[in-house]
Amino acid sequence: MLKQIICCASLLVVALPAASSALAQPFVPVESYNRTRPDFENRLPLCVIPNSPTLVRDREVATELAHVLLLEPEIVEMDVNIELLDNEGLWPSILVHLAEKCVGVMGVQIVPGEITPDWMTLSRPYFEAPYVLLTRDDEIEDLTDLAPGTRLGVPLYSPIDADIMLAIAAGTFDGVRRLPYDRPELMVSLMEAGELDAAIVWQPHLDRPALQSGDFYSHQGTVAPLERDTRAVAVLMRTQDQMLRTMIDQAIDAVETETP
Repeated sequence: MLKQIICCASLLVVALPAASSALAQPFVPVESYNRTRPDFENRLPLCVIPNSPTLVRDREVATELAHVLLLEPEIVEMDVNIELLDNEGLWPSILVHLAEKCVGVMGVQIVPGEITPDWMTLSRPYFEAPYVLLTRDDEIEDLTDLAPGTRLGVPLYSPIDADIMLAIAAGTFDGVRRLPYDRPELMVSLMEAGELDAAIVWQPHLDRPALQSGDFYSHQGTVAPLERDTRAVAVLMRTQDQMLRTMIDQAIDAVETETP
């Protein structure tokens, strides 16, 4: 699940980020990267993922965490071409960046109940936002208001997509048709072309330039009665950096305490 989600969050899903116990450490030839991480001295280098829907927030939090820890912030944009990813997704690049350029990767999605692979660990969440239901009907407040035959766009490879499939199979949404999309821009095109009647999207995606016009929808509702109605993100680190993870968790707690 984590590999699929990361592959798509930038598109996040990429959608970034939880993990599956079946996901082993990605294969990267050992001669292609430094296995001993450099000494960053008084800097806290944290990687951000290009095209992430939380990129602005990721940069802000990375800076705040460094300040709380009395370190010099260093934001490292991952050197990766999202359009050229293979079936391994971002994982090889993440492994190399954590070995050479940064101590953590911002913006990784947390999926409750999923087990992280042995080689990685996640901090406590530092940002959480809801999924929203976009329509052109002001009377639709949640998923139960959708009429039979509604063509509902759902983000592919996301936990909420799995929830929608289960709900449809159980007959919760009578006659609703699930139509998955792999990136928000495609959802906009389908809404504008009249091929979708409604769509579920993670709220931060609405800040992307391609979604700024708002012409493709006129109303926002909730994804009730689904229980998994929000998505949280965290900092991804190597399992061997447990002391760092403790420090990052404490810094996140301090940042949240200081935020009005």
